[in-house]
Amino acid sequence: MDAVEGVCVQTETVLRQAMQERIRPVLMINKIDRAIHELKLSPEEMYKRFDRVIDQVNVVISTYQHEEEEEIILDPTKGNVLFGAGKDQWAFSLETMAHRYNKHDEAAKVFMSRLWGDHFYDEETKKWHETEEHEGKHLKRGFVKFAM
Repeated sequence: MDAVEGVCVQTETVLRQAMQERIRPVLMINKIDRAIHELKLSPEEMYKRFDRVIDQVNVVISTYQHEEEEEIILDPTKGNVLFGAGKDQWAFSLETMAHRYNKHDEAAKVFMSRLWGDHFYDEETKKWHETEEHEGKHLKRGFVKFAM
């Protein structure tokens, strides 16, 4: 899916077909370079845009999912959402990003869980917080700080 265009008719058509054929979807948010260069979005604005798009795709999936199947939810922390720029030939999942910072599997799993959602990093104390403001400091979201 195009990071700038978002969920389009084609996205819904492909998802509907996949759900009918009982294929578990994976979401690739592509053309992140366009969000940076054309829309001039800040890293935090891109996170919020990606989060909205993932929610929209999950709504489409739930609409077409078979009732008897286990609920399918796309979530970057589950490894079924990727981010990239095909034109520039790069992509990453939160798992690959977490392993870039942590070589040990257990540490990478914990780190990966903090790369999405309301997890904000304090560079001075090297601690994570659940709010953007802590002791008068503005903190960066994990995804913004370490991925974007």
